Amino acid sequence: MAVELNFENPGERRYLQVYQYYKDLICEGSLAAGTKLPSIRKCSLQLQISRTTVEAAYMLLAAEGYIVSRPQSGYYVTEFYSKGCRDMSKKEKKDVKEQSVRFDFASSTADRDSFQFNLWRRYVKSALRQDERLLSYGEPQGERDLREALSSYLERRRNVVCTPDRIVVGAGVQSLLHILCPMLSGRKQAYFYNAGFRQGRQIFEDHGFRTDDIQNAGLKERRGSICYLTPSQMTVWGEVMHVGRRMELLREAAKENMLLIEDDYNSEFRYYSRPTPSLQGLSGGTGVVYLGTFSRLLLPSIRMSYMVLTPELADVYRARGRYYNQTASKAEQIALCQFIRDGHLESQIRKAKKIYAAKARLLGDTIERIFGERAVSHLGEAGFLVLMEIKTDKSAAEIARLAAKSGVAVRPVEEDCGSRVPRILLSCASIGADDYEEALGTLYRAVFT
Repeated sequence: MAVELNFENPGERRYLQVYQYYKDLICEGSLAAGTKLPSIRKCSLQLQISRTTVEAAYMLLAAEGYIVSRPQSGYYVTEFYSKGCRDMSKKEKKDVKEQSVRFDFASSTADRDSFQFNLWRRYVKSALRQDERLLSYGEPQGERDLREALSSYLERRRNVVCTPDRIVVGAGVQSLLHILCPMLSGRKQAYFYNAGFRQGRQIFEDHGFRTDDIQNAGLKERRGSICYLTPSQMTVWGEVMHVGRRMELLREAAKENMLLIEDDYNSEFRYYSRPTPSLQGLSGGTGVVYLGTFSRLLLPSIRMSYMVLTPELADVYRARGRYYNQTASKAEQIALCQFIRDGHLESQIRKAKKIYAAKARLLGDTIERIFGERAVSHLGEAGFLVLMEIKTDKSAAEIARLAAKSGVAVRPVEEDCGSRVPRILLSCASIGADDYEEALGTLYRAVFT
């Protein structure tokens, strides 16, 4: 599909432009019901924008009912708007567009108060003053001093068994998976515990792997496969895999020669108990590739992630690593290294946890006060999302569509989740706590009036 968009207008966010573009195509009938949209990766390449921007646009389209996500397949136009909205006037389109982001519970933005911008700015400025060091390309594996700081931090905070030589730094988990997948050529099947991580699935499929949910695989099928999981956040609203199940999984993996890939995102954000030791640490550093990111610990815009390879894969990487270019900013790596060494990362985590725990509790209390017996909220052990069950005959997708028309963006939970009560997800981080009451009041009226 030839996409022509003008991103030169500084007054409008890019993801809203992408959202409006596809919305107009659907409403005017150019994209009929059942039409498959370009994958997030393909669309980002076509438009020359980040995948995060495309994902935000697609999430908003899904929240309003224009498209639906089908696991292992992609995004498809629904029947809700493929007919009937084609005659919407330009003024109505503009009004809906302006309302759609008034209260955004659906995005993955950070709370402004959770991050010390002035402090980080000083470290970045200090890094930019290292003229001689910045004249050269960054190390393909990541700056050595950063990997040393990471090794010490991971051992202390997450019980990860590693050395700097086993750590690879990159700009986001997806870029690291593009490095990892070619090193796993002896394995052909990848199973996922988290059905929602479609970006990861797409990368494995791009590299020729078959993918499926782990629930669909018997012991025989799991033998010699790859298993990708997020034990510190098994569901989007924050359920955690506890130690007993982790040990059971490690025994099964060793018996069936399964390689585990542990994506430990949000592991630091345990609000009501101490963080559970990582799978990688429990395994003694073997049989598990460990992935981590700073997108939540710092800011989503700081695209810095890392992986800890197994000893065997580290040997494979050493033979080919020099052929990979480093994707993460060298200046930000230098800044982050000193930020960690000076103890600011751990103080940043403590501050963010305090803010998000308070916001999650307040969001749950506000839901209870406004919705009364018509809704139930569930706070997860970790993460940033509050699960909300609404007692209504409407579907989750319909609730999201009605909410969007009133200016509230929420994320509907997949209908095949086993619950007969429609469920939606609200991010406690996306909007200010002072706006919770007005936002939830608007949501209540959208659903029940």
